[in-house]
Amino acid sequence: MGKLSDDEIRHIVQKATFLQKHGERTPLGKATASNEEIQALYEITDELGIPRKFAYEAYIELGGIPVQEPMVIDNHDFNSTKVVGYARGTIDKGLFNELKGQAEFHFNTMGKVSQRRNKYIWKAKPVGPSKFIASSNSPEIEFEKIDGNTKVIVSQSLKTLNKLYLPGIAVAFGGFMLFAGTIFGQTGSEVAPPLIVSLLILTASVFYTRFINGRKKKRKKDLQELTETLLGKIERHLKSTILTKEVEQEQGDEKGQIEIPENEYEEESVENDSRSRIK
Repeated sequence: MGKLSDDEIRHIVQKATFLQKHGERTPLGKATASNEEIQALYEITDELGIPRKFAYEAYIELGGIPVQEPMVIDNHDFNSTKVVGYARGTIDKGLFNELKGQAEFHFNTMGKVSQRRNKYIWKAKPVGPSKFIASSNSPEIEFEKIDGNTKVIVSQSLKTLNKLYLPGIAVAFGGFMLFAGTIFGQTGSEVAPPLIVSLLILTASVFYTRFINGRKKKRKKDLQELTETLLGKIERHLKSTILTKEVEQEQGDEKGQIEIPENEYEEESVENDSRSRIK
């Protein structure tokens, strides 16, 4: 069927089924795209009983939604980080359920939702030992409505990773003391073995620190990718909503249009003109 592979079709059907479960149940009406790919896809989803609205949203998401790259903002204490991004469109109940599910899947934990005047806030609520770990209980996502757009803030604590620096610092300090003792003749006549050991310890501590730095960079990159995914879903929902409204408007115009035959219109004009002359 067109350029879509079997795996892509399977992915779209699964995604459309998820959207049908959590989204608003509003029909899309007649077909909204004329290309052969989407028409062939509709034939499959129609047989499965999936509304075309959700099939089209899944189709859009598969193609990718370009969004503005979110910004990574580090706090001055280096104990936490957050990512800020903006998307066109607002969030309804169905879309928020999808965003909530995406957040819980990413952080592998359930969350608590609170709502303010123009904000939805999702806060991680892990169970068991994980609730005492900062990296597990700190994730928070804030969706704020601003002039028809949505501001997304994803934040997470880095305290757990920062604590992993302590063993590296201790090992580096021990290696430095051994190196200093060797240089200043405090380790006896044998100089080469302690010098080699101290250098190995210092080298290991450097690589360990680089490893922790890499983990922190990866954590920030994962948060940035999650934010981009959330922004893409909001943009996709807006695009699908606009398309739905256009289709409904076209259908309304077609139903509301009254066709008047030209001969009837001319006869009515002649009759009105005769009456005005008699008066």
